[in-house]
Amino acid sequence: MYGNLLNAMKSEKVTFSQMGELLNYRYQTVSDIANGETKKGFYYEDACKIHKVFFPKYDMEYLFERT
Repeated sequence: MYGNLLNAMKSEKVTFSQMGELLNYRYQTVSDIANGETKKGFYYEDACKIHKVFFPKYDMEYLFERT
């Protein structure tokens, strides 16, 4: 699970739908990845896009730390 990412999403009012649109994924796919329902996690390229577009003020390692 990406707890820091989920907290940042709440703070910045970013939705799974917005992230899905950016990555060309269904919102449910993004939700499953962020909530730890899948083993693979985010691909590096996807994490970079999410960081750059939605969360540039956050440290990338912090944002995508898995718990």
